[in-house]
Formats: sequence, structure tokens, C-alpha cells
Amino acid sequence: MLRIMRRNPERIPMDRLAEYLRLFADLLGAENHPVFKGIKRASTGLRAAIPLERQNHALLRLVEAKSQPESRPGRVLRAIEDALGADSIKEAQLLDSSEEVIYLFSGHAEQASEIVRLYQSGSVDGAVTGLVGADDTMHLHLRDHLDRDLRFVIRNEPLARELLMRFRQGRVRLAIHGTWVRAEAGWMPEASKCTVDAFADLDEAPLREVFASVASIDGNGWSTMDDPNGQWESLRGLQ
Repeated sequence: MLRIMRRNPERIPMDRLAEYLRLFADLLGAENHPVFKGIKRASTGLRAAIPLERQNHALLRLVEAKSQPESRPGRVLRAIEDALGADSIKEAQLLDSSEEVIYLFSGHAEQASEIVRLYQSGSVDGAVTGLVGADDTMHLHLRDHLDRDLRFVIRNEPLARELLMRFRQGRVRLAIHGTWVRAEAGWMPEASKCTVDAFADLDEAPLREVFASVASIDGNGWSTMDDPNGQWESLRGLQ
């Protein structure tokens, strides 16, 4: 159970409650098949159940989250604490099936003066991991090459249907506009503050096949290189 302290369910906006449920499920691991088991009025207790045969896997994932902050589960822990801080909630608890505390969250409020925002158009590459919403405004979830989970707004139903067909089916490039924020890894779209205008499917061909195709063009300098792939990685600062 994810227990949000000193905050009754009716005091939490529904979209934020849904976000905590999403993060909680991500923390437990989709591969462990967590299901929603209701809300307990112990402050706000979001309950989940995991099949018996997957419980040890979920426990190991929680251990990894606590012991390896840079792992994916560890980043989800921080995301939950960031969400708590954004909602001015100072603490929450992660409880096991015996309602013993196995982790204590501490909400980290962001300092407004440290957040740098910029309104602009741009593009983002990644894999579609979800689409939520039943009205005119839908939320698209995308995982980029840095393993960041990004969230965008879609107000075009035909566009949303097309993107839903790409769910975990290769990578796409989104054309977006809205608010970007500066993070440790550079500029990134602010969650649910950028709107998707269009998209394009990205070619999944291996890099060596791409260079082989380019090298076949007459007069192209890549054809004279012994290791064009290595040269490209050097130019990109990947070596």
C-alpha cells in the first residue's frame, strides 16, 4: 500500500490520484501484474495486489529501488517524492501486506526560482507506452532514449488513434509545442504542458545498414572509411 499521510482521498484531485496510482504501479513493476485493490481511508492508502508467484519479484524490485537510486525503480521512487513535494505533501509510506512500513517517502518541493522554463516548438523521439483520456483532451505517455517517461497532451482524436496503434511498436518522432523545462540531462518537455501536433515513424534499421546505404552513393566520403560507424560515434562524442 502507498499511504499518503494526512491527506484524505476527497482532498486530492482525481488526476493527481491517478498519477500516484500510475507511479505506484510502475514502482511495483508492470511485469509483476499489480492490480488495484481499492483505497483505504488511512490518510489515503492506495492498495495493490500482486499474484503470489510474482510477489518475490516485486519485493526484489523494491529492494533495488531503495539500494540503487539510479536504477529505473530508484528513479520511480524519486518521481513519487517529487510528486508529493509538488502537492505540498511532506511524507508518505510504503507498506507491505502486514502493513509494516518498508519505505518512508519525503516530499521534495521544488524551488520555483530554480526552475527554468521556455515556451517553444520542438521534437521528441521515443516509444509510445500509453494513452489515457476519454474526453477531448488525452494524455500520451512516451519513453525517450534516456529512459525518461514523458507525458504530452493530444487534442486531436484521429491523431491519438494513430499513435495508439504504435503502442510499444517501434519509435516515433513527435512534433510538439508548449513549455519545456531545464533538467540535468538538458531541456525536456514539461509533463502535460506540451501538445502533440504531428508524428512520424522512425526507421529502425541498424546504423551499419544506414551507413552501407550511404556509402553506396557515388562520391560519398563514408565509402572510403574503414569504420564509418566508429567515426560517427567519435563525431557524436559517444567514444
